[in-house]
Amino acid sequence: MLEERCTLLPALSVVAVTGRDARAFMQGQLTTDLLGLERHPGLLTAACNREGRVLETMRLAGAPDGLLIIVRRTLIPGLLQRLAKHVLRAQVWLEDRSNAFSVAGLLDAQPDPSWSLATAAATGLTIMVAGPRRILLVGSPETLLATLSGVERTTASDWDRACIEDGEPTIHPETAGLWIPQMLNLDLLAAISFSKGCYLGQEIVARTQHLGRIKRRMLRYCGPADAALRPGQTLFAGKSAAAQVVAACQGPGGTEMLAVVALEYRAELLGARPGGSEFVPGDLPYAIPAPAADTEA
Repeated sequence: MLEERCTLLPALSVVAVTGRDARAFMQGQLTTDLLGLERHPGLLTAACNREGRVLETMRLAGAPDGLLIIVRRTLIPGLLQRLAKHVLRAQVWLEDRSNAFSVAGLLDAQPDPSWSLATAAATGLTIMVAGPRRILLVGSPETLLATLSGVERTTASDWDRACIEDGEPTIHPETAGLWIPQMLNLDLLAAISFSKGCYLGQEIVARTQHLGRIKRRMLRYCGPADAALRPGQTLFAGKSAAAQVVAACQGPGGTEMLAVVALEYRAELLGARPGGSEFVPGDLPYAIPAPAADTEA
């Protein structure tokens, strides 16, 4: 049986949205339906611009006075600045709680783990289910360290690799605004609601889904361990620009990568330079649908 491993995730941080109108306000900003938040703590969602391009991916949990957002620390200033412009007269308060809270990841979590989630809940930690074997824990640094004291330690790179294996995208400052949610497979990860009503960028996202104009999708690739990739980097199939890097993680077994790929090149080898062929297709835990034959991306 696998045993739980934990790591602190300093690249992630916490934003609190509080006030009487907090959830109604965020319902109009995010791609998922927040009515399911209590049933699915750790709900994956995205915020888009008016053109339907993803600016942040994040996970959510309910709080007594609103909700908590787990997002990359480098995206928080832009997120807060943009949300503040939309608050208007709503009773909503936005707060960066990076100094008060830390985020940890628990890997290889079992349905009935020896390290008990009930114990974590008793300490006041916020628990978010992030994948089949991934759990996010949010709390004060002292509480996290005390609660995880008996759990085997791993690294943030192991967490990043598990996210790639699960086919979960992450947005970096370099890639904010590049892709619509479906290109990042957020529709396949239940991170888009097509029935909840309006949110920023909703018209573009819904029209794309209805017309089947999705000829670029996020796929997984594996390459050499010494490959140096950056978010947003262009990759080539032969001499053709075929993909852009979403996320990559180096390890002793090789480099794992998620990239948004033009589906006409999905079965081909990709390279970091024209004519290169360092990266071979890998598996995802969900099926990628074929695009409609008579539409354009």
